[in-house]
Amino acid sequence: MNHIYVKTLGCKVNTFDAHAIENKFKDLGWTLVDSPLSADVSVVNTCSVTQNADREARYLARKFKRDNPDTFVVMTGCYAQTDSAKLAELADVDVIVPNEAKDEITNFVIEQFEAKKIGIEFKKFPESIDLVRENKQGHFKSSLTFFDQADSTQTRAFVKIQDGCNGFCSYCLIPYARGASRSVPEAIALAEIQRLVKIGTKEIVLTGIHIGDYGVDFLEEDSSDQLIENAATESEPFVEFVKKVFAIEGLKRLRISSLEPAELTLGLIKVLHENKDKFCDHFHLPLQSGHDDILKKMRRKYDSARYKESCEMARKYFPDCCIGADVIPGFPGETEDHFDATINFIKECGINYLHVFPYSARPNTAALKMPGHLPQEIVKRRAATLRDLSDVLKHEYQSRFIGRDLEILWEKDFDELNRPVGISRNYINLVAFEKGFDFAPGSVSSMKIRGFSSGRGGRMLGTSSMSASHRELVH
Repeated sequence: MNHIYVKTLGCKVNTFDAHAIENKFKDLGWTLVDSPLSADVSVVNTCSVTQNADREARYLARKFKRDNPDTFVVMTGCYAQTDSAKLAELADVDVIVPNEAKDEITNFVIEQFEAKKIGIEFKKFPESIDLVRENKQGHFKSSLTFFDQADSTQTRAFVKIQDGCNGFCSYCLIPYARGASRSVPEAIALAEIQRLVKIGTKEIVLTGIHIGDYGVDFLEEDSSDQLIENAATESEPFVEFVKKVFAIEGLKRLRISSLEPAELTLGLIKVLHENKDKFCDHFHLPLQSGHDDILKKMRRKYDSARYKESCEMARKYFPDCCIGADVIPGFPGETEDHFDATINFIKECGINYLHVFPYSARPNTAALKMPGHLPQEIVKRRAATLRDLSDVLKHEYQSRFIGRDLEILWEKDFDELNRPVGISRNYINLVAFEKGFDFAPGSVSSMKIRGFSSGRGGRMLGTSSMSASHRELVH
């Protein structure tokens, strides 16, 4: 029996794809293992959002082969797409399958693995794909072949409804790494959500690279140019899809992983508010910079005024909502005044946590050719300042809920003291610290927030605020 190990780097979409790879191999009789030491095939599902991500992928390939010389090392994912030629030069890498060929990963890898096992020559790269060096490639349609089915024991399930991006922000490799935006057909996506709800999954998380673009490609494929223009003004495909998700019988909770600021429209927010008993009031709105000059250089499709409008609209309809943001410090030409403006803007918007991605020069992007690249020590210092700010913002937000009751979905995880871990609708992580708490993964309880389990930015502590009989009603 053959054994496979899959290591994933990067975003939630990559995690989704890694699960799909595991399931495809399991369907063919392979056994999933939790270490490359016992794996016949070791897959690294790579990320390429930063230079560090590329470096980590190369390190893992070397480590896997050093620790287990017999393992067959496969590189796939975004780095395998944007610089496959670099990976092909590594002696520790046996096979490379870029994103555009991911739909053939199982057959191709197994064929090459069997060839190597019997001592005949194997192919390092699919013949239908050209090697790419430093992202010098054409744009391709993203692959949606991978549509993973979550295990029935999952309490929360990520459902990828879209992949790829047409944005071409000046700093970003994603449109090349994952291809042009493509949506999962509505009937397939809804059927998967219905399946998950039916088997008892309590929370559905809609995810993708640019999910606000969901369905736009259907308009482009099915309509003339004039019809496309009319349809775009009359309806929002993503909003219509969300309406249908909310209509699924038995749905308990729906979370939207991330939206571009301009995609949080009045039409969408009203649909979410109409279904506030099911919607998780948590919005992740990528910001990147709080200064319009930098946003323009980044080729972002909004200005600071539009971003602030989105935050204010979210707060109007969901006063207790959690708002998170991505921020890129150290973009070429960013002055101290630009950076200070970003910090002040984050505070003005009432953002509650930050994902900080220090600017990283990526090959063949517009930003690479811009003047004013900053020394790394400045970029690192600004990133550290933003991470400290994020801790403060998160602590301030969570402190507002001490003494209040929150609905908590209990997951399969436990903290370091073996206490059950759960998540609220508004994205607060909590552990239960009362003895004898009636815990079951996938159950939902109302918990009174008591304080913090650790320092600033740590998990919250909670105790049960309802009777056992009431708790059973909301499992």
